[in-house]
Amino acid sequence: MKQPNLPVLVIDDDFMIAKVHASYIEQQEGYELAGIAGNYEQTMELARRLKPELLVLDVYLPDRSGIEVLRALRSEKISCDVILITAAKEIDIIEEAFQLGIFDYLIKPFDLDLLKGTLEKYRLFKNHLLSPAKPDQQFVEGLKKFRSAKPMTAQQQQKGIDLRTLERIKQCMMQTENPCSAEQIAHLSGVSRSTARSYLEYLIEHGIANEFLQYGTVGRPQRLFGLIRPGAH
Repeated sequence: MKQPNLPVLVIDDDFMIAKVHASYIEQQEGYELAGIAGNYEQTMELARRLKPELLVLDVYLPDRSGIEVLRALRSEKISCDVILITAAKEIDIIEEAFQLGIFDYLIKPFDLDLLKGTLEKYRLFKNHLLSPAKPDQQFVEGLKKFRSAKPMTAQQQQKGIDLRTLERIKQCMMQTENPCSAEQIAHLSGVSRSTARSYLEYLIEHGIANEFLQYGTVGRPQRLFGLIRPGAH
């Protein structure tokens, strides 16, 4: 029997980022959006009222930290799992987050395919947990497999896309203030022009970059590419 969709609460102090993540989650099989919160108080109120299965939680909130959200959830025995999303790389934050029982941890900036892989892994974990199988050691080993598995990479999600090359191109684009041509991006990232074009099409298709046309006095307009920067208007 098909399991009901998993309700997810998205928490980020940047409303545009929260909307992007929420929209992306709604597109994934087996998920539905329960709500969006932008701070600690909103998060706790929605978690108590909506009882989501999963929180996609940013560490840095304007009133308290995501770690404090985790502590409060556990203290109040609110049953939900957490995927922590943050730019923080401090080992003490990572360590405490796992001690508080998070399901996974993603560090910004990351490709949305990594989030997709984590969501797929969590869905399989929940399906296994709710299956009618006998809770013996084999059943437990199955749960451990899903919790310890690495998220699918962009290369696994789409043939021909290498995650390291994708990240290098994104980093080069982040370091430029203005949109660049495919030729410029190819030079900056050390790849061929055709490779740069393939990765730029991928970034546009996944809503990570935009394409612009620059018109000159003669000839065809030049295609320029720039990352969609969080919080940009």
